[in-house]
Amino acid sequence: MEKITEGMHGIGVPDSWFPRLAALEFAGALGLIVGIFYRPLGIAAGVGVILYFIGAIITHLRAKDTKGLPMPAVLLVVAVAALLFGIATV
Repeated sequence: MEKITEGMHGIGVPDSWFPRLAALEFAGALGLIVGIFYRPLGIAAGVGVILYFIGAIITHLRAKDTKGLPMPAVLLVVAVAALLFGIATV
């Protein structure tokens, strides 16, 4: 946990954003899980998670933090896959 907060501080994320970002991640994960049973919510959550990780990648790029790029990039790919599977099974 400490490593994550240090990394976020290193790319310029203020402490005041932590609760909001955590809430967005939690809502996205919950939306994806509930979306298994109610596809429209899962699709909306998938779009939200994709936007979240695009923002994370942009933040890392602006801070010139190439070491921190792999994790949000992998999670972006997983989110895109979840969205595509959700759409394909509607």
